[in-house]
Amino acid sequence: MVALGSSDTALFLRTTQSMPQKFFADNVKKLCLSVSVDTSHAERILTLCTGISDLAFWVDCIDTPGNHAIMSLISRLRLCRLSMEQTHFISLFSDPTTRHAWCDSLTHLDIIFWHYEISPVVPHLDYLPSLTHLSLRLGHNKARPGSLLDILSSCKKLEFMIIYDEESEEGTRVVDKRVVYMPYPSSVVQAWEAQARRDTTSSWFSAEDAIRRYIMEQESS
Repeated sequence: MVALGSSDTALFLRTTQSMPQKFFADNVKKLCLSVSVDTSHAERILTLCTGISDLAFWVDCIDTPGNHAIMSLISRLRLCRLSMEQTHFISLFSDPTTRHAWCDSLTHLDIIFWHYEISPVVPHLDYLPSLTHLSLRLGHNKARPGSLLDILSSCKKLEFMIIYDEESEEGTRVVDKRVVYMPYPSSVVQAWEAQARRDTTSSWFSAEDAIRRYIMEQESS
């Protein structure tokens, strides 16, 4: 697992120059590129780390010259888990004929909204037949129920959806057997690392546990 920000990206890149490239392709399976990582550095790292199954890509590259190359690199990965900003995720499907290597294998998707949005839209979810876990990081936004229902209906195998918003600051709220409201993580990198390690403290595990208890309470009542 490798998580990179402004202070350690240069060190990691220097390390890649002193070791065989195959080492990084074979051993880096979980990668987090935070928003402070430079676009050119992100492209170099993705070129080396081709065996990733769990990727958090939070680099703002949508309007940069290297955007197409980076999206092509992400497209080739055989991912099971992906965390990405909404407009970047949508841009992956700008060519309707594109079929990403991870379309059939992706089970966990975390979508981040950088802009104010009360009617969140996440198109192309029907391209992901194995998707079982979805989270929407809405921040200070409040989503309209109709938009959430549209998202749920496009995911045939979805087991549950986490919604992070400001109204969940007091704790986790289960509103449906597939919908959980949770507080926005105080540290998104640490939260990503927890899910990458499959910790019982991770949001995915906490949401699953909350839904299990919710279903049991509904059945007992």
